[in-house]
Amino acid sequence: MGAGIVVKRLNVSLGGSRILRDLSFTVKPGEFIGIIGPNGAGKTTLLRALLSMIQVESGTITFQGDAHTPGSSMLGYAPQSRQLDADTPLRAWDFVSFGLPHRFRPWLTKQDRKNIQEAMFETDSERFANKPIGKLSGGERQRLYIAQALLRNPQILLLDEPTSNLDPGAQENLASMVYRINQEKGISVVFVSHDVNLIAKYAHRILYITKGQYAMGTVKQVLQTNVLTRLYGAPVEVLSVGSKIIVLTSATNSVKTSIFHHSDDCKLEVSADVSV
Repeated sequence: MGAGIVVKRLNVSLGGSRILRDLSFTVKPGEFIGIIGPNGAGKTTLLRALLSMIQVESGTITFQGDAHTPGSSMLGYAPQSRQLDADTPLRAWDFVSFGLPHRFRPWLTKQDRKNIQEAMFETDSERFANKPIGKLSGGERQRLYIAQALLRNPQILLLDEPTSNLDPGAQENLASMVYRINQEKGISVVFVSHDVNLIAKYAHRILYITKGQYAMGTVKQVLQTNVLTRLYGAPVEVLSVGSKIIVLTSATNSVKTSIFHHSDDCKLEVSADVSV
């Protein structure tokens, strides 16, 4: 079963600039949380704080789960896919093996091989296990990052924009795969994305972050005119069109994004008004 996360009044500054301000939210065990927001809002910074990769200024991060389960770890992390030289000879199988919890050794045990095979099966990447990683597509490489993260049997899976730079079909396939893992294995998922449509389809709740402010709840609860107007500090209009919600800004009178309706009974959590 996945673990929970409780973040209380988290403040993070980088280079003298406040990135996260009084951020508080929860992730329930087994929940799929989507994190969205504009560039520079602090989405990746938040993941780095959860991973203890950066020092927080104040506030607390608490994980609620069994960290002592044999063969498991609390967190699994898949970064954004990076560009690789097409001539890189490393096989996909070997790349995934780097996620094993022990230090490098020149051989793999029977259990190691079994774990790698299962992780690649779960991410539908076993079909290109023997291909050079440099020859794989961005979507295929991202599956390998997630397979790496699954090797330690994590209770929480942190994904940093795994669908960025992928075509729409690959985005949908990857997101549905993550959702299947969430449902079948009960792993809690924190999924950072710019694609609101994708998040709306699979996430139980969303955390919408802008500079200095945030809102958390279901898609229907967060994407409301009054909530987005406050988050952006500018007039925003939210319209329902069929099965979608269209978000308009009065400044440009143009469509900014659209999402699917998503119903849930979770209570909306909204930050206090703050200025950056």
